[in-house]
Amino acid sequence: MNAIDRDIALSDLQIAVVRVLWRNGETSVTDIAKVLGDERGLKHTTVATLLTRLEKRGVVEQRREGRQLIYRALVSEPKALILDEPSAGLDVVARLRFLETVRGIARQGTTIVLITHHVEEVIPEIGRIIFLKDGRADSDGPKAAMLTSERLGQLFGGPVAVDRHDGYFHVTTNGAAQ
Repeated sequence: MNAIDRDIALSDLQIAVVRVLWRNGETSVTDIAKVLGDERGLKHTTVATLLTRLEKRGVVEQRREGRQLIYRALVSEPKALILDEPSAGLDVVARLRFLETVRGIARQGTTIVLITHHVEEVIPEIGRIIFLKDGRADSDGPKAAMLTSERLGQLFGGPVAVDRHDGYFHVTTNGAAQ
């Protein structure tokens, strides 16, 4: 079974390596290390280790060109990423790190579809919201129009207050259930 036939979970650093390959096509460990050294402070040996692990998982392949190893990605860059309750089970620090990774992916042009009950997980890069109620699409629209106290109160069945800070929305309960 090759990498294309199954789901693959990658760490933030592994994704960074594969993104360099997506941008550059085939490239050497040295070239990847230059990019990631500037972006993330990674050393050549760390990049080589990451590439070896990715090769074992069928995500990249290598060929030898003289004395140099040249790598290319075997998986394609996704146009969309669907995340269903992705932070369930994460502590607050891990959740923040995860959301920052998702933000980076969104800023590079990948469409994000996020399914969540937690409004504070809606990253600033998400522009459209669809409310589901009883298993069906209930309403949709621009984020600022959807994430209001009135709309969320109706959706959740009780009064809520909505605050916005640094592009994120935060909801707090605001009294007894309706």
